[in-house]
Amino acid sequence: MHRKDRIKKEFLRYKSLLTAKEEVFFSEYQKYVRLGDLREIQLFPPIYVVLVEEISYYNEKMYKAVVLTEEIPLGWLGESTPILRLKNLRTLLVALPFWIYLEESFLYRFSRRLSSLSEEEWPKLVEYAENKIIPETLQGEYIHLVMKRLAPYNTVSLLNYIEKLSAYEETPQIIQLSSKIAESLQEYEFQQAAASKNVFKGRNFLAVLERLVTYARLIIYLPQEYIGKNISIRIKGQKVFEGELKRDKVVLEPLPFFLDYSFLEEELDVQV
Repeated sequence: MHRKDRIKKEFLRYKSLLTAKEEVFFSEYQKYVRLGDLREIQLFPPIYVVLVEEISYYNEKMYKAVVLTEEIPLGWLGESTPILRLKNLRTLLVALPFWIYLEESFLYRFSRRLSSLSEEEWPKLVEYAENKIIPETLQGEYIHLVMKRLAPYNTVSLLNYIEKLSAYEETPQIIQLSSKIAESLQEYEFQQAAASKNVFKGRNFLAVLERLVTYARLIIYLPQEYIGKNISIRIKGQKVFEGELKRDKVVLEPLPFFLDYSFLEEELDVQV
């Protein structure tokens, strides 16, 4: 059988196993969640993740997770695809070129820990997940299908996490943006990405975009230990704020009303 025919056969088999309304099951083997865990999410067919980054504010934790699959013909995109061999389970996994966020409580209840990866093993997975282009092939269609299966848990984790942060918050630190900053962003007025984003993760912050009637504002969550320290916030290289952080929640407003704000992923910079 030709490889292309085999991939098609495997893809049709995989789709036939899915149900219209998917259910995630409670794990019978609940163990504390740790960075570096390789976990099996309790879906059928199963999906695997490696936890490569921990985002922690107060006592609430969320993890950035690289996704893996045991569907080798569908997930393997060439020699650059990372492979994990689980000798104790006689299982072979390959990384998929995307990552998601999952809340600690979700991982504890709905996944089981299979093993743990050393910190030296993470960079290759992260680099692949962030930079590998998803092909426009049947394998790409499979990868997008896995994304679709995980999307509800990714979204719920983000929203729950933000809601929990709100319970801890005092009055946020409001920073009024000057008209000069707003004008410098006008080049993005009609730009629209393929997938609009409302949540942005930086090296040391989590930012959420809130669209109001006539303008937007950006809510930035910073680690609690930054309170009392001097921080600098820049958008597109221009200084928006520099001074002492008084709250771990900072609001930037008003932002011009745009179709899409994905440019903030690259243009927003927070330094401590």
